[in-house]
Amino acid sequence: MTTALILGAAGGIGRAVVARLLADGTTVIAVDQDPAVHRLPGVTIAFDGDATDEALIARAMDAAPEPPSILVHALLSEHRAPLQDVAPEHWHRVFDVGLVSAWQAATALVRRKPAGRPASIVLIGSVHAHAAAPGFAPYAVAKAGLGALARAAAAEWGHRGTRTNVVEPGFVAVERNAHRWQDPEERERIRSAYPLERLCSPQEVAEVVAFLAGPSSSYVNGVCLPVDGGALAVLPEVHLSRNSHG
Repeated sequence: MTTALILGAAGGIGRAVVARLLADGTTVIAVDQDPAVHRLPGVTIAFDGDATDEALIARAMDAAPEPPSILVHALLSEHRAPLQDVAPEHWHRVFDVGLVSAWQAATALVRRKPAGRPASIVLIGSVHAHAAAPGFAPYAVAKAGLGALARAAAAEWGHRGTRTNVVEPGFVAVERNAHRWQDPEERERIRSAYPLERLCSPQEVAEVVAFLAGPSSSYVNGVCLPVDGGALAVLPEVHLSRNSHG
């Protein structure tokens, strides 16, 4: 039996990951601050609360029938403001939710993992780790930190059989940004910015998470894998050329 702890399980990507891992026969422990986490189909162990609380994570892991061998961290926090206007408390909250909690949960998993048993930690990052947008500084810095965390974990925990990787989506059509992709003009603007010329679904991200969580990626460790339809591969002048030619 394989057990996975999913943090942010009630969010758009989190729900898709839960469904995908359940389809593989994985036992899922779901954690989210949204009480809807208790109504996720197929989930029998769920906790609602702040995942930055180490005690909550400990209770979730200890409720499992066996120590989890998969951790998926799908948490985020944003504070959108010009860089010079971001207050220290906003930096701290974004980092606590988006980065520090990943380290806390990963450490809890490693401490509980029986010797000799492989484990996989998958962190949900973002293309914001590589390319900046005005007003997103704390979010971008936290997401970039996940890559550094994955590399540090690969170096320190690899000999224990624990792999740590990051999935970095581009724009994903989930509920929290529905106001954008449900607007025809905004949807077209986003769609045309991606080389595949369509939006990414949370299920597509979940497929990559499942790959990194499972045995098919058994020698993949410490990498950041963009799931962005090629967005990071394209130079800005390509977009200008597209727009000028309709």
